[in-house]
Amino acid sequence: MTALLTDNLPLLAGAPNGIKKLRELILELAVRGKLVPQDPSDEPASELLKRIAGEKARLVAEGEIKRGKALAKIGAEEKLFELPEQWAWVRLADLASPQAGFAFKSGGFNTSGLGYPLIRIRDVGQEFSGTFYEGEYRSEFVVEGGDYLISMDGQFRVATWQGETALLNQRVSRLIFFGNESVRRFIASSLQARLLELQGVKAYTTVDHLSGGQISEAVIALPPLAEQHRIVAKVDELMALCDRLDTRQADADSAHAQLVQALLDSLTLARDAEDFAQSWQRLAEHFHTLFTTESSIDALKQAMLQLAVMGKLLPQDPSDEPASELLKRIAEEKTRLISEEGLRTTASEDVPEADYHFTLHAGWASCRLGNLARFIDYRGRTPTKTSSGIPLVTAKNVRPGFISREPQEFIADTDYFSWMTRGFPRVGDILFTTEAPMGNVAIIDIAERFALAQRVICFQLHELGTGPFLKLTMMSFGFQAKLSDAATGMTATGIKSSRLKEIPVPIPPLAEQHRIVAKVDQLMALCDQLKARLVEARQVHGNLANALIGQALNNEKKSRAEAVDFSAYLISKLASRRTFGRVAHMKLLFLADSHLGLGLMDGYRRHAAGPLDTTIYRVEERAAQEGLYSTSTEVLKSGQEKVSYHIGHNISRSVGVAAAALGAGRKELDRLIALFEGRKTDDLEAVATLYAVWNDALAGGLYPSDEWLISEFRSNWHEAKERFAPDILGKWLGWMRDNGLVPTGNSAVTKSQAAFLFN
Repeated sequence: MTALLTDNLPLLAGAPNGIKKLRELILELAVRGKLVPQDPSDEPASELLKRIAGEKARLVAEGEIKRGKALAKIGAEEKLFELPEQWAWVRLADLASPQAGFAFKSGGFNTSGLGYPLIRIRDVGQEFSGTFYEGEYRSEFVVEGGDYLISMDGQFRVATWQGETALLNQRVSRLIFFGNESVRRFIASSLQARLLELQGVKAYTTVDHLSGGQISEAVIALPPLAEQHRIVAKVDELMALCDRLDTRQADADSAHAQLVQALLDSLTLARDAEDFAQSWQRLAEHFHTLFTTESSIDALKQAMLQLAVMGKLLPQDPSDEPASELLKRIAEEKTRLISEEGLRTTASEDVPEADYHFTLHAGWASCRLGNLARFIDYRGRTPTKTSSGIPLVTAKNVRPGFISREPQEFIADTDYFSWMTRGFPRVGDILFTTEAPMGNVAIIDIAERFALAQRVICFQLHELGTGPFLKLTMMSFGFQAKLSDAATGMTATGIKSSRLKEIPVPIPPLAEQHRIVAKVDQLMALCDQLKARLVEARQVHGNLANALIGQALNNEKKSRAEAVDFSAYLISKLASRRTFGRVAHMKLLFLADSHLGLGLMDGYRRHAAGPLDTTIYRVEERAAQEGLYSTSTEVLKSGQEKVSYHIGHNISRSVGVAAAALGAGRKELDRLIALFEGRKTDDLEAVATLYAVWNDALAGGLYPSDEWLISEFRSNWHEAKERFAPDILGKWLGWMRDNGLVPTGNSAVTKSQAAFLFN
């Protein structure tokens, strides 16, 4: 069973919350007797229980512990798994007694170190929170370092107290073991596993608190004493491995985030067009290996936003009407509003170059917000809310880039006109939050009447056509930085309209604004697609990891069943195609395995027709035995052998298993299959081999250029690969990027033929 864990560490650790799940799995396997082999020469647990019962009787007789009520017989429904030989089912009260803490008076609490440390529920398994107690106490509530504690509210944790002599507060229990023969670590781990199960049902029940009775009645499986020692040693070994994986993953995540940010910063900080082009080329070459996390995609979206408002996403058109003409019309409208409607929103006219966010392009201009719009601000007023009526838009409704209808609040119909005395928002105007949170921006798309609450300003634009670009500008990190500089407040940071209206923003020609907004919409949609694929891939990864965990806990033997299921899925889709044979089967199975992170095979060779894992032959044999599909071979006119596949009567079973494991990722596998519809076998071989070469390089810490990949493909794989011309391979690399078929370095690496001779 340990081999099952270590052989599948990349799959388990790489899944969402993978290392946490891996730790829980190790714990569960340990307490089920599946982590180390049993030794028939061990003294049975029943003998150990006799000695523990004798020690418990002595403690009761001497008055050190209470007798306790008689324990109920362990029912069949409480025996959660098949017990290994020489083990025994017991209740915790057969081995230890939980002692509850005391409700110490808060008047004696202090953080100055006076008296004894007071162990509160938040201290169990966590860093000590620093509460001390000075006052009277009874000796039974004294805790020493190494004592096992249980938190009885919220998260049910079992952990040793790592500090000095302390006092036990309420809602925390201590375990008093009967004698020293049992391995306390194992008993505590077994109890923790059972409490995790109780924690798992908490969301569906009212199990928010533990009682001493629940702890005493917890059923655990007790192994022989010698096996307890072996299990604890193995748990320590595997948990240390998890610690190393955690550290490595954290370091890799940090390095990845820094690299992504550095490359994105190189775009926004580029000195000129040539510098920008070079920075963009560096980013483009590694695009699909850089943006492999949700946070990196979010960083990309923010960088695209900043580049857009800096005018770096699209070339300027010298025939566009300059922004200065647009600003003249806006100034004329502002003058009219001052004269006819008493407009009071205004700002300084001049914008010194020192206040620019960046160097402006020819035809661009800069203008302060207060000169672009009327500010409708209800700061300082609180409306009377009702259960129905006119919708009230508050700061909670204005999200980054859109207006949410949740949460729903209202004012009375009769209060609408008396409340909205400062102006009525229009479709196309901008809403901006001044506090809690500060800086969210959205364009109004609500046609029906609504009221505005305080902490939301409506920018009633003098030129509605400027709204979409202005929204992008105000969402960019350049503007948000200016906003933070102008903000006030310590606990709740906010900005006054008098400061907000003086912040300058770049103004491109109106025609260019429209082109920029369209381009940003296109790029953001692509980023959202990229993130959706990532989420699907993670879901598949998680499904497979959960299936493996289930396999481990249900004592299933490790087999190639998963590979058979996915192979059957491919065969069910492709068997009828004349061009589909064994090489195509192998290549598609490799691509599905690697691209979706299925973890099916890990012995891919740099073969002439590779990447090849020879277990494919055993997969086909098993498929035939189980009636999934069969094969036949014919000799073509060229003298080559052609393998064909024939669907069997049981194939639907395996197709269903594969589909269930894939979940939402089934759509991506179907897309992968469709990508190669009508393609030649050589096409599949070229793409699969490029994918493997690329993945190997990334796994080795390299960020290879296309030239390097092509050279590695032709020179360091197999001599048969030299038949693929460099220009053809270059086109396939472009095709792979265009179709989102780019490795991340997390799939199994290939091995040379020579490497297998030493295994």
